[in-house]
Amino acid sequence: MGYSAVLFDLYGTLAPGGTRATRDAVSLQVADDLGVDPTAFCDLVRDTFLDRTLGRLGSLEETLRTLAGRLGGSPDDAAVERAVGRRLGMTASLLEQTWALEVLDELRDRGYALALVSDCSVETAVVWPTTALAERFQTAAFSSVHGVKKPDARLYRAATDVLGVEPEECVYVGDGGSTELPGAAALGMRAIWLDHPGNDGGAADPGWSGEAIHELRELLGLLRPLHVPAPGD
Repeated sequence: MGYSAVLFDLYGTLAPGGTRATRDAVSLQVADDLGVDPTAFCDLVRDTFLDRTLGRLGSLEETLRTLAGRLGGSPDDAAVERAVGRRLGMTASLLEQTWALEVLDELRDRGYALALVSDCSVETAVVWPTTALAERFQTAAFSSVHGVKKPDARLYRAATDVLGVEPEECVYVGDGGSTELPGAAALGMRAIWLDHPGNDGGAADPGWSGEAIHELRELLGLLRPLHVPAPGD
């Protein structure tokens, strides 16, 4: 069976994930907006990563109110709105720094369907439709929307079902976080590790012994066009 679709991870694969220092700096500003202890808030944001990634704390507004409440805060609507803006602004800034557009355009020109499979908090799902990246994809499966994260087969299948393809028809590309590569391979996908240097905030999977590339553009050398024009076309 040939490949007809490419599924991508997001942070560390198509765009930077942001360093801990960058994310903490935003958390400090958000804590100030919400009127809670900055250091405690930074710690709480990190400690609730899994819950936020699985969407267990609700919308972004609900999440921030919940976190503030755990630290004794009771921010008003204006404070929450400012905090929401900061979190969305950080996410938008990261996605604007994508290095992937030319490669994605070439894959689409070659006839491949594209889907995103991302472990992320709700901010990404909110910002995603406004980005240049989203224009290149037929669908996106976010952990915070579906309530499961990689390597759970249901998150990959949320993407393949929309595309109308079987996992065996898919290539999966990711930087190796969340055991995503073995998870994709277990479904029958061709899993490729993007092991690129200088990926601030990105993940790595040194235990992966499968296929690997060091720049996203190398993917183009591995995936031929699906439809070769006939002579004279």
